[in-house]
Amino acid sequence: MPKQLKICLINPKFEPSYWGFDYALPLYPGNKKSSMVTGALPYLAGLVPGHDLRLVDENVEEIPWEELQNFDIIGVTGMNVQKERMRQILEKLRPMNVLTVVGGAYASVDEGFFDGLCDVIFSGEADETWPEFVRHVAAGKNYDTLYKQHQPTDMTRVPKSRFDLLKVDRYASGALQFSRGCPFQCEFCDIIVTFGRRPRTKDPHQVVEELDEMRRVGFYSCFIVDDNFIGNKKAAKQLLRLIIPWQQKHGYPLRLTTEASINLADDSELLDLLYQANF
Repeated sequence: MPKQLKICLINPKFEPSYWGFDYALPLYPGNKKSSMVTGALPYLAGLVPGHDLRLVDENVEEIPWEELQNFDIIGVTGMNVQKERMRQILEKLRPMNVLTVVGGAYASVDEGFFDGLCDVIFSGEADETWPEFVRHVAAGKNYDTLYKQHQPTDMTRVPKSRFDLLKVDRYASGALQFSRGCPFQCEFCDIIVTFGRRPRTKDPHQVVEELDEMRRVGFYSCFIVDDNFIGNKKAAKQLLRLIIPWQQKHGYPLRLTTEASINLADDSELLDLLYQANF
């Protein structure tokens, strides 16, 4: 009988940068600790139902070091701007003799950075490999030290994020993903290395359900974190046409933001739909 695991997922503190908004946060209304939640933590929790998850974002709270030995798995994620803090956290975890795993943006482009720092690395998309690993640990089976998903994720089959596990009131904005991948080949960007050049999208109804969940848990703003929201213009328009009546029905509960390629300006219909959807 597989056991219920205690899993702690950690997002390290950002160095002073655009991502941390350290010096802008005092200008936000309310006592906000971070400009935006990382979408990784609640989504990874949603991938492994039935286990006891704790999400720790060092940007809004202290890491509970004295409690970490009580967990079966400790996961650390992060981007390039967080890599040194990731190293510090993993070095502090090593003497604790706990099962430590690493994944996310930086692990996917520099696996070697984590040599000797953790037990397991997830490189690239982990929608299938992360649940597989957790199942093996729960069943007492052997697991790999490096996981790489063989096929791109079918975005229409991903579960909803566990927004209910977040300390919502400490964030200025939530985060949600609609698509992965971008049709362009910009030399400064590593997105196509991880997600490819053919955009893959969720079903628009999935996104509206997640927006509704964000509304229920108390978010007032949401960043759609797609690296290019209009990588698939047709799909983006379909989504916007669903968001508009949802916003109207609930009195425009969420302010939406995203990022997109500059050819957005060539499509007046798309611009109008974004405006009506409260972007």
